[in-house]
Amino acid sequence: MKILSRFLMLATMLGGLAAGCATTAAADHGPRTERPLVDAWKFHRGAAPGAEAVGFDDQAWQAIALPHTWNAQDGQDGGGNYFRGDGWYRRRFPTEAAWRGRRVFLQFDGANRTAEVFLNGRRLGLHRGGFARFRFDITDALNASGENLLAVRVNNDPHDNMIPVSGDFTFCGGLYRAVSIVATDPVHVDLLDYASPGVYVRQAHVTPETAQLQVRVKLANDAAVANDLTVRITIVDAAGGTVAVSESGTSLLARARGELRRDLVVKQPHLWDGQADPYLYEVRTEILVRGRLCDEVRLPLGLRFFSVDPARGFFLNGHYLDLHGVCRHQDRLGQGWAISEADEREDFEMIEELGATTIRESHYQQSQFWNDLADRRGMVIWAELAYVNDAKDNPEFFANAQEQLRELIRQNFHHPAIFFWSIGNETFVRDPKTIAPDTNDRLLRELAAVAREEDDTRLSTYASNGDVREPRASHPDIIGFNHYFGWYDGALDDFAVWADRQHAARPDLRIGMSEFGAGANPAQHEEPVHQPVAASQWHPEEWQASFHEAYWQAMAARPWLWGKYVWCMFDFASDGRNEGGTPGFNDKGLVTADRKIRKDAFYWYQANWSKKPVLHITSSRFTPRTQPVTTVKVYSNAEAVELVINGVSHGTRRSPNHIFLWPGVTLAAGENRIEATARRDGQLLTDRCAWVYAAPATPSPGQQLVLHTNGNDGSGSPRELRFDLVRQAGCLWLRSAN
Repeated sequence: MKILSRFLMLATMLGGLAAGCATTAAADHGPRTERPLVDAWKFHRGAAPGAEAVGFDDQAWQAIALPHTWNAQDGQDGGGNYFRGDGWYRRRFPTEAAWRGRRVFLQFDGANRTAEVFLNGRRLGLHRGGFARFRFDITDALNASGENLLAVRVNNDPHDNMIPVSGDFTFCGGLYRAVSIVATDPVHVDLLDYASPGVYVRQAHVTPETAQLQVRVKLANDAAVANDLTVRITIVDAAGGTVAVSESGTSLLARARGELRRDLVVKQPHLWDGQADPYLYEVRTEILVRGRLCDEVRLPLGLRFFSVDPARGFFLNGHYLDLHGVCRHQDRLGQGWAISEADEREDFEMIEELGATTIRESHYQQSQFWNDLADRRGMVIWAELAYVNDAKDNPEFFANAQEQLRELIRQNFHHPAIFFWSIGNETFVRDPKTIAPDTNDRLLRELAAVAREEDDTRLSTYASNGDVREPRASHPDIIGFNHYFGWYDGALDDFAVWADRQHAARPDLRIGMSEFGAGANPAQHEEPVHQPVAASQWHPEEWQASFHEAYWQAMAARPWLWGKYVWCMFDFASDGRNEGGTPGFNDKGLVTADRKIRKDAFYWYQANWSKKPVLHITSSRFTPRTQPVTTVKVYSNAEAVELVINGVSHGTRRSPNHIFLWPGVTLAAGENRIEATARRDGQLLTDRCAWVYAAPATPSPGQQLVLHTNGNDGSGSPRELRFDLVRQAGCLWLRSAN
């Protein structure tokens, strides 16, 4: 018996040496590798029975590279009839020798809306949700040597058992973000914890003097034997110096998962202070077995504390910070959601150019690259769950909403830029006769509880189109409202009255504005400007500018509004829309969908928000002109602006609100050269444009005049009215010819 016992002990020891990163092969590979799968994909739009099989013939399929969507064109041409259904992707790749003895994972950064994944004909699983990262362990499905066939069936049909059921934006189908293969040692930080990094650093208590941190590490031992691990957590500053470290041991059984928790303290922390100082530490988590490095995860750490006061607004690190910014959809003209990192960087820089301090990620989880930019650039982020519009009363729908919220929070927990977890946007029960009327209320209550359970260091929020009296306003920690007085209903002056009533009714509630805006086609102009019908084909640029002038001045006078988010930064695809002369798009953006034109309202906010010198002549695209007398309007953050027309000065104006006006300006026939100049911070600013004035032709009897109402006559839809010009009793009269 003693001999047998010693033999078993020796076998166990040898097995342990062969496990995890203790093997020679694994030790040579380093802790973790990632291989992108970008090119050499084959794509077929529509059903393809048997396409998961290795021997399936895909030679006739389209060759594509990622990112990819099949709705880049039909999802933004109007009609609401873009393709929604199956799209199949296939790709071959070899099994690498370096993967031997390791765990290999397939990682998808985004596939809309469901993705069923097969490897070598074997079904790996189904992911339900169009915006989060997801992973599958493919180790056992790999061919030992040679080639592997990856097949993915993506579907963007609407479903009643997952969020969102519907939304006022195009649901682009496809593998629209990156796909990659991640290889680790059998002993590693868990990659299957909702596809999160597996390391959570909770900022338990942060002050200018000290930062108390609680670190959780999710661990996995995929080896066939138990292993004793050493977990080393190191916090380094921006210069690479160690400021805190914890090293401790733990054990994991074979094929087991575990968790380690440790507390660390950073003394005299350098705080992450928004755009003023987005200072980042780095958290390095190392997993070692018998002194060998098995896995390593590195994450940014921005130490900060914040609060929202119902009477005074948002405070970061003890000082007031005005949160003003924009909502952002991720699509582009001609690309849909299949955008590059260069595209995202350009978008981010344009938002910075505007002078925004915050971004609302509407209405879904956005890319890791986007949030990485926010971390490094000090932008405060509102991250949003894709619970939009319809609520469905079935267990699968509730479970999917909660699962997507956990994915959102766990995958983005490490981003210091994120301060708010939004649990939804304008949700409702579409048919209370078939669905319990309290369904939406129950789900929001459950989602708010999930957000607090997952992360009690940030605040939950919600974008409501109601008011403070509704239950929706009380479930999250703080609330935002979406209202469009002066666009969809009411008049511009109604906003300030409404806001004051909300604050007076619930002074304890922390209230923000999550959406406000108006459409604008930069090719449409009007003088004097009138409030258009939102659903019409007439969206003059001048009304959008007037709308935002009124809203921002009202909000700036109400510091208790904790956040103000313009809808929207960029025009975006909503294929069912047909308005403003741009079918298939929502044109409320401050910038056009191709990122080529900054509308006048962009410069209005820039003049109010940016610290850089701003000078902009509004209505510069408004030509030809048919009125001989006009008002010239300039946006600037300079103290004084001079206007010169055709070489003649029209005087210098000062303004308390960044709006400089010259009324009663007479235009000469033909081209008029308009020039505005100002000085700010010692810099000479100049903006120029040209307006062409042509007097309208004198009508004569026998002519027919055609009037295009564009729906702004109250009809809500474009109309063409024809009139015959007749002379009667010495006067010209219009007689309807319709």
